[in-house]
Amino acid sequence: MVNDLKRYGMTRRMLLASGAAAGLGVSPVLFRPAIAQTYPLRLGVLVPLSGVYASLGANQVNGIKMFLDEQSMVVNGRPIELVIEDDEAKPQEGLRKARKLVEQDGVDVLIGVVSSAVGYALKEYASRARRVWVTTGAAADGIFKKANNTPYAYRASLSVWQANQPMGTWLGGKGYKRVFLTGPDYAMGREAISAFEQTFKVAGAENVGEIYAPLGNSDFAPFLAQIKLATPDLVYASYAGSDAVRFVQQFASFGLGKSIKLAGYGYLAEEDTFPAQGDSALGVYSSLNWAYGLDTPGNRAFVANYRQRYNAIPTVDSVAGYVGAQVVWTALSALNADSVDQDMLSKAILETKIDTIRGPLSFDPDTRNVVQNIYIREATKDGGELHNQVLATYTDVRDPGT
Repeated sequence: MVNDLKRYGMTRRMLLASGAAAGLGVSPVLFRPAIAQTYPLRLGVLVPLSGVYASLGANQVNGIKMFLDEQSMVVNGRPIELVIEDDEAKPQEGLRKARKLVEQDGVDVLIGVVSSAVGYALKEYASRARRVWVTTGAAADGIFKKANNTPYAYRASLSVWQANQPMGTWLGGKGYKRVFLTGPDYAMGREAISAFEQTFKVAGAENVGEIYAPLGNSDFAPFLAQIKLATPDLVYASYAGSDAVRFVQQFASFGLGKSIKLAGYGYLAEEDTFPAQGDSALGVYSSLNWAYGLDTPGNRAFVANYRQRYNAIPTVDSVAGYVGAQVVWTALSALNADSVDQDMLSKAILETKIDTIRGPLSFDPDTRNVVQNIYIREATKDGGELHNQVLATYTDVRDPGT
């Protein structure tokens, strides 16, 4: 009710005055339903739209808008309104913008966030403010654990553990024995390597070397020289973004791909890195919760529609936004009330079990982390374009959250 008044510029005095009018035959009880039927449901979108993660945030917004436009921007007969803010991938800025969305704009639910640093801050705020937040990024394992579980925060994207743990099993099964591990020297880069090692060691493999590069490193020659000397048959890397572009390019230019297989965290070889990596990414194995070449009717339609709508190739962030919006819309559809009760909305999300363009999706009640398929992919040429094709599928992958 308070949000209703804010949206229509009404004050408490105006509302009381309408009640006083009951003596003239005007019933005040008719006033609230009239507002409830017309005011929009507000979704507060928080993503980086400037700085190094700007393209990731823009892709997520594209996915969010695309899904909601397919629903005619309506849920249960009520219009949906997006209020979009730039969190700049900075925790303090993200927290400030989240407060604005909740406390000034009166949004009914928060969606978004790419940066895990922002994610840690947002989870604490969502719990304190008792406002549901569904993240479409923020993959760091520590954000969604059993120890910090709250009914007001959900992850509809993936965790670092989810994306990397199946790769240890799959690559071990392919007969690789001598692995060299490398990635960026920060928490998520090391988390990815750790998750991979948990299952690759079980397969009886040997770690022949491990090295971490500074984030934003431009010259990988010293690291590649160490890899060559160690004579592994497999390199597992957790680089992303511009680091992934440079590492994959330099790995190929050193000629290491002739005798060493390159594999890694999905962002090592993804749709948004392929234009810069070119053929140097051919044959790279990676794992993630989506692949451009996922051969299902839903994904094929999504890819075709996205390319037509935006004249661009969808990325895993485009998909994250699309699926995150689907989760929110589905939960809101389950509520049949004049206003959004946050506890009821949380319950509706927790009970959500849907088919998405990535495959089946549900949530773990112990962590509020998504349960989903993880795909082992290979970068191949498809109609002259470089895309990831699915080699294997691991179903219902659940982060233990310990």
